Amino acid sequence: MLGQLSLFQKMVVSIVLLLIPVISLYAYSNYVSEQVVREEIESRNLNRLEVSMNRLEADLGQVSQFLVALSIDPETNRLRNVDLLRPYESVELQMGIQKKILLYQQLSNLLVDVSMFLPDGEKSITTMSASPQRPDELALSWKYVDEKHSKDNDRPYFVQHVQFPIQNERQTSGVIIEARIYVESMRKHLSELNSSDGGYAILYHHSFDSIKPRGAQHNDVNDLFHNGFDLPKEMESIGTERFRDGDTNYAITYIESPSLEWALVDFVPVEKVLKPIATTRTWFYLSVSLLLCLGVAAAWLLYTQIHRPVDRIKDSILAFKKGNYGVRMEVLDQKEFAIAMNGFNDMAEQIQTLIEQVFEEKIRSQDATLKLLQAQIDPHFLYNCLFYIKNMAKVRNTDAVEAMALHLGDYFRYRTKVEQAETTITEELELVDNFLAIHALRKRHLKYSITVAEELKGWSIPRLLVQPIVENAIVHAIEEIDGIGTIRITGENKGGYCRISVEDNGGKLGHTEIEQMVQALEQEEVLTENYGMRNVHQRLRKRYGGRSGLRLSFSSLGGLQVDILWEETNSDERRG
Repeated sequence: MLGQLSLFQKMVVSIVLLLIPVISLYAYSNYVSEQVVREEIESRNLNRLEVSMNRLEADLGQVSQFLVALSIDPETNRLRNVDLLRPYESVELQMGIQKKILLYQQLSNLLVDVSMFLPDGEKSITTMSASPQRPDELALSWKYVDEKHSKDNDRPYFVQHVQFPIQNERQTSGVIIEARIYVESMRKHLSELNSSDGGYAILYHHSFDSIKPRGAQHNDVNDLFHNGFDLPKEMESIGTERFRDGDTNYAITYIESPSLEWALVDFVPVEKVLKPIATTRTWFYLSVSLLLCLGVAAAWLLYTQIHRPVDRIKDSILAFKKGNYGVRMEVLDQKEFAIAMNGFNDMAEQIQTLIEQVFEEKIRSQDATLKLLQAQIDPHFLYNCLFYIKNMAKVRNTDAVEAMALHLGDYFRYRTKVEQAETTITEELELVDNFLAIHALRKRHLKYSITVAEELKGWSIPRLLVQPIVENAIVHAIEEIDGIGTIRITGENKGGYCRISVEDNGGKLGHTEIEQMVQALEQEEVLTENYGMRNVHQRLRKRYGGRSGLRLSFSSLGGLQVDILWEETNSDERRG
């Protein structure tokens, strides 16, 4: 296959084959680097999330412990019987507890409000600006309350209750302690978790809207979930995911909070982290493309400056070898090839001159031979015609004598005009008609017909194209049969070619005989009995070229069909 390629194509293939291993190794190295970076991102984010979750769990645990400690505080136990205390003692007790929960509120890392609901169901001690409503049901673990379900606050929060004495069911005479951790503290915690690589973290629960960090675009996270991303409900407590949103790939790590039953999810757009690698990869491919272009340019220069001139010399030599002696090379400005091309042109011109001289001598020889044939009178043919005239005169058949004399005179008048090389189809067919009429007078068993299209009759052709073919049919076919001989001549102009067909009903020929006759048409011209057909065939070839010449086939009359075929070249060949 490579042997069929040009030098330029081979050089380009070689350059590409050299670059393929380099590109493959770099692509593999780049792939491995990206995988290592992705794994490092996931590992680093998991560590960050674990640390952040441990800190959040510690803060939540402190709040829960404070609630338990507050529930078992002796002063909390006295609140159960606050109605039995004197007003001054009751106020002093409530103020003491108020100071404790306010102090804890100040010390807590979270934005938290603590409230204590007294047994009477109407009074409460709280850090809130407005007294909250007593809860209808207790949240023994952290429970999320959004804006829609909050009765006394327009901010979402996490809530947990502790009842004193501690019971699984709510007691009307007990003290209920409530802690509310607001979402703002969670958002602050998430903001501190945000990384510098463009990622951000959220708190996710499949039943509620996600809690996003401060300053995050609300649509950023929502779009991810709308575009098909979601964490499974039965997810592991810690893990990683990968998600593609449009043109952006996200490395997603998550860890579940045992206390909140929410997942801390971190989103990192991998493209931003891999941007330096992507930039390096782009520059590498640009460099490879530039090298490829330079290599192709060098190959093209070598092809145009060396290979193409050599190719021209080779093509010219091959064309000269095939007989195109007029081929010449355009001399280039390159000194290396100008000498060789000039030398070839001089040599070709000298050889062409010699060949033309030999060819002209051959043509003159052929013309002399043709004129000799035209001037030559078959003595047997003339003797038979004169003998026929004598016999008809003896029996006083003047009509036959007159007809034979007229046809014979017209026939020899045309044959002896050797100075004219061209004639019309009409004149050639008149010669054929005279020739056939003479034979029909001598032999009554000959029948013939001539049917040629009118537009074809005015065409100019070389002399003696049809008559030798008809004579061949008379001598080698009609005279060999005992019955009535038939010759049919037709002519037409079709598909850019003119065709005159001569058919006879002579003895049927085999395929082998026809093939031998076809081969004889291409042989060297020698004066044999088939010289007439061979002379017509080769004159047509030299005059008209292309597919012009004689075509031999079986005739529908039973004998041989000879098609005289020549190509229509221009309108100058028409006379009429």
